[in-house]
Amino acid sequence: MTFWTSPAGQLGILLIGWLVIRTARRLLRQRWPQAVTTWDLMAPLLVICSIILIPHGAGLILPWLVMGWMAIGIGVALLQAIHNHELLYPTFFKTFWRITDLYWVIGFSLCFLLTIS
Repeated sequence: MTFWTSPAGQLGILLIGWLVIRTARRLLRQRWPQAVTTWDLMAPLLVICSIILIPHGAGLILPWLVMGWMAIGIGVALLQAIHNHELLYPTFFKTFWRITDLYWVIGFSLCFLLTIS
């Protein structure tokens, strides 16, 4: 049980999640939405794995990552409202979620590096 809460276990969870999502996408080829990528479904796993790393030392940076994530949400909403003069949910959510994917890959990498150092 302690393996799954260790940094190596988190990489294992991410690898298993990646394989499950890719397999499901391959099996459901006809019914899988074309706009949904594997990375779109990996963001929640990256957040959960970052949270699990808190006892190993990631607790120092994780609150700042969450506050940065909130700032990204507010920034995307403001930029789209100013640029488009309206805030459309599908456009906002797709943009916010794609930025979230990149943000949490970098955030998990920082948590992981802080944990193993």
